[in-house]
Amino acid sequence: MIEAVTELPPIVVSDLFGIHPGTAHSWAKLAQASLAEYLAACEAAQ
Repeated sequence: MIEAVTELPPIVVSDLFGIHPGTAHSWAKLAQASLAEYLAACEAAQ
């Protein structure tokens, strides 16, 4: 699922998994390629 979130546009992910587009966008930000980007996105989301 993480692979889909990182490779597909958030609107496609929201349709595939039946979630709100905003949630899919948040998942995409949190599923960054590097640990540093992931931690920065988590910090910004709080």
